[in-house]
Amino acid sequence: MSLAPIAVMSFRRPDKLDGVLASLKAQVDCEIERREVHLFQDNAVNRYSRMRYAEDEQVAACVEVFKRQFPKGRVHLADGNIGVCENFERAENFLFDELKADCAYFFEDDLVLSPAYVRMLDVMQHKAQQSGNIAYFACYGDYYSPPSLSEDRARAVIPLDHHWGFGLFGKHRAAIRKAIQPYLDIVMGNDYTRRNHRAVYDMYAALGSCPRGSSQDAAKAHACARLGLWRCNTALPFARYTGDVGAHMDKELFEKIGFSRVTAQETPVTDLAWPSKPEVRGYIEEQRALFRRIAETEIDDLRRGLGRYLNPMRPCTQTDIEYAYRLLLHRVPETDEIYQRHAGKTPVAVYVRSILSSQEFKSLPERKFDPARHLDPLRPCTVEDIIEAYHILMHREAEDDGIFARQVDKMAVWNFVASLMASDEFNKIWGRIVS
Repeated sequence: MSLAPIAVMSFRRPDKLDGVLASLKAQVDCEIERREVHLFQDNAVNRYSRMRYAEDEQVAACVEVFKRQFPKGRVHLADGNIGVCENFERAENFLFDELKADCAYFFEDDLVLSPAYVRMLDVMQHKAQQSGNIAYFACYGDYYSPPSLSEDRARAVIPLDHHWGFGLFGKHRAAIRKAIQPYLDIVMGNDYTRRNHRAVYDMYAALGSCPRGSSQDAAKAHACARLGLWRCNTALPFARYTGDVGAHMDKELFEKIGFSRVTAQETPVTDLAWPSKPEVRGYIEEQRALFRRIAETEIDDLRRGLGRYLNPMRPCTQTDIEYAYRLLLHRVPETDEIYQRHAGKTPVAVYVRSILSSQEFKSLPERKFDPARHLDPLRPCTVEDIIEAYHILMHREAEDDGIFARQVDKMAVWNFVASLMASDEFNKIWGRIVS
């Protein structure tokens, strides 16, 4: 069995990354010094939306931390922020397509490893290889279990939940990659954090089978079930999860789940109680049944209230141009040449920002409106006003029907637009856009 190369996925947390890399460097009985270690470092400003998600200094610090911990390792720095999905995609492409690895290990910056972790992955790899229908395997343990496990439970191999600190076989990755192509068609080439959740759930609805999330991890778990592939984990924890603050986690939830009470096992357990082939098939069928049940009973709730996020750098449409004038300048464009110059060419964020920085917009509070030239700024909002205001100012759809019930024919356009622009959300979004 050849030594599996290692990919470390990183973004903007150099301090946490330093701890993970130190724990990786301290691995024993696994020839860590002979393994290829690669850093797949995401960047700060999104390639597609031009939204800034990190400071340049954070990205640079992550690279420096890696070079210090693994001076012989290789850095793969993305030329823009590409998000979790595409960062994993390029890591997998490199390790499996370029290096031709049979198996590879993947780590992120919030899982601190015990010295036995990679050794345990090697044990799992050998066992999984013999089973033939296991794609993913990990050793971070059952974080729902009490700190002290019985002897039998300590040797147990259980279904895998999150894809943390995992190994993946190249032969199965190829099949999984093909199976998730419809998902990738939706999320690739777009800002992953603003992905079209509705389109993802619509895709699952058509299949009659659905995971509870729209993430790339969920898509891969779903593909494994459809392909008859199992994902497994040790019951005993050989790592400690430290991601107490993030997109899907806060300190209260971190404590509630039980991550804080985990003590990582430092001695390898090589005599794992590996499930029989019928047991593995049973686990796979349980996962398939769960996904079918979610599609039947939960998918409407999962989709309900999901606003569609828009790329701030999408090209203007004629409607965008018209409503930028109607909502911000309270008039219509003076000539058709404005539509011809910008429609399909100028990014919405660039176009709207040019209006917001114009002298005409800045002087509106003091200006007397000419009824022959201007729309009444105190005219009641229409449905179209609200829809387009969210599109061009918030770069998303209005999230629920209650907004229309509260505003249509009741609130003045001037006041509605002003309320959006005074919101924390507006300031956060526009403060991130690098145009």
